[in-house]
Amino acid sequence: MSPSAHNTEAVVTQGEREELLEAMLVDAPELTFTSRGYPDPRLIQLARLLGRQMARETFAAQTDIISKRGSNGS
Repeated sequence: MSPSAHNTEAVVTQGEREELLEAMLVDAPELTFTSRGYPDPRLIQLARLLGRQMARETFAAQTDIISKRGSNGS
């Protein structure tokens, strides 16, 4: 991850926060992954949540790079 991605404030929506909390339930059994069959739905929720967060950070970093290029007169 680029240093500029760390500087952006990550905004997590209430729905995403609830999804993350559901995936982290303490009393639930441990997340499991099987190479065949059906993966744990909580694992899928967590992967989607992390993917959305990474997409936002990447988009913000790329937008910042593009705006800096434009302000330099290129």
